[in-house]
Amino acid sequence: MINVLIVDDEPFIRQGLLLLIDWNALGFQICGEASNGVQALECIRAVQPDLVISDIKMPEMDGMKLAKVIYEQYGGEMKMVLLSGFYEFEYAKQAIKYQVDDYILKPIVKDELLQVLEAFRDSFLERTEEKRHQEKQEQIVLAQHVQSILLGTADEGTLVHVRAHYGDAAKFRCLMIETESEQEHQQAAWCLQVETAINNTHAGYVLKSFTGEKNRMLHIVTDLLLKQEALSLEQYVTRLYSELSRIQSAAIAIYAGKEVGGLEELHESYYSCSKIKSLRFFSAYGPIYYFEHVDTRVFNNKPAGREKQLFDGLIRAIEEHRTEDVRSHAQAIFQFFLEERIEPGIVGIHLHYLAYTLLGLVNRDDSDLSLDGEWMQSTFLQENYAMLSMEENIENLCEFSYKCAEKLREHQKWNAMGVLARVEAYIHEHYMDNISLKLLGEHFYMNSAYLGQIFKKHYGVSFSDYLNQIRIEEATRLLRRTDYRVYEIAAMVGYRDSDYFINRFEKISGETPAQYRKRAQAMHISDSSSCTP
Repeated sequence: MINVLIVDDEPFIRQGLLLLIDWNALGFQICGEASNGVQALECIRAVQPDLVISDIKMPEMDGMKLAKVIYEQYGGEMKMVLLSGFYEFEYAKQAIKYQVDDYILKPIVKDELLQVLEAFRDSFLERTEEKRHQEKQEQIVLAQHVQSILLGTADEGTLVHVRAHYGDAAKFRCLMIETESEQEHQQAAWCLQVETAINNTHAGYVLKSFTGEKNRMLHIVTDLLLKQEALSLEQYVTRLYSELSRIQSAAIAIYAGKEVGGLEELHESYYSCSKIKSLRFFSAYGPIYYFEHVDTRVFNNKPAGREKQLFDGLIRAIEEHRTEDVRSHAQAIFQFFLEERIEPGIVGIHLHYLAYTLLGLVNRDDSDLSLDGEWMQSTFLQENYAMLSMEENIENLCEFSYKCAEKLREHQKWNAMGVLARVEAYIHEHYMDNISLKLLGEHFYMNSAYLGQIFKKHYGVSFSDYLNQIRIEEATRLLRRTDYRVYEIAAMVGYRDSDYFINRFEKISGETPAQYRKRAQAMHISDSSSCTP
């Protein structure tokens, strides 16, 4: 329901508005009444209406002053409709200045009021949907940024963006929350419930696992969050465990990583969660595990870097199509993990990084592998590395590497054949037909999204803009040299709708087809006259 506040110093006017229409049927509810601007501001602070309908002439604070205050304090978030017994131009100017939505003259006509309210409702719902979509997109971007921070790959711009979200927080800690349910549909439902439960009070502080585990959620806890909740870490985590246990019949476990002093160190807290999990069976307590309570000395803390050298060796073999060397590189990678006794969870993080590095390798020509279900269902991307043997992991990595090498070979093949040149020729030959990216993709055996991307990258315009340009150029020729009617020319160059053709023609040429023809004829007559002896 859209909340409405009615403001008028005459009680019978307020009562009349209440009875004039069925507010609820229109999707509105009256959340308050006021007799002047001062009372209205008190109501606004208490109930936060979406729409204020106010008379202009009122004691203490009139409607125009109220509009000014609402504009200054709430910007465009709160909308307003003004009522007046007579129209004055000066009022209208001020109403525009304060972004008043509408202006209704008294006595109020039912149909006019309905029209104003229906227009507001449609606009309000559209704004609400846009806002919801924007918030969702912002959450997705934030989750991606936090993911890069947890992986230790974030740049300074990413850190600045995320710091703005976490405010003045000075200390950070990553919590890894897992359910032991083996049913995938139960895991998915549980993850959604956990995400909803935490986001209700701390939006942006929870994200799904990005390393393949479907039974895992990650929760970022800051000193500022704990201060707001007035709880210690142990109290907060214990309460969280109790709340989540009520929505999940299967056992759950929480791993609290080490506390770090900044976002740039948060990946250390994330990695420590995996260490805790690997050692949980050596712990005498649970199901909540704290980094500070776990002895992690069994792990080697040698400088990282050699794994990247090994990854680079595999990547070069794929780029150079030395598929016979792929297996030896894959074996060397896992032998390194084995010899260094790297904890399986950390191995999973390294392999996840390798997997998406390889995806980036074959995706560097702007192809869209996300549309290729077979790619994203690859065993190497789907499996939990820590749950497989070394031999199985090597086999999966080899299979994925062979696939990457083949994809790169296909890219080079298409480039060598000059596919874009053939596509361009096809467009010039068939512009008058009903052609589309999908049709071209099928004709040239290419993914239509990938074709659209490389087309725009090469020509600097989208396929549809390019096609429209070709069609309009031919239309101008026909307008100059023939007497065909506009609708006939539209059909001849590929437009089934002459109105759409006129619209496109005007957008590209800056004038309608009729104007263009008239101007071209005038120029022709002028040129002919100038040539007469």
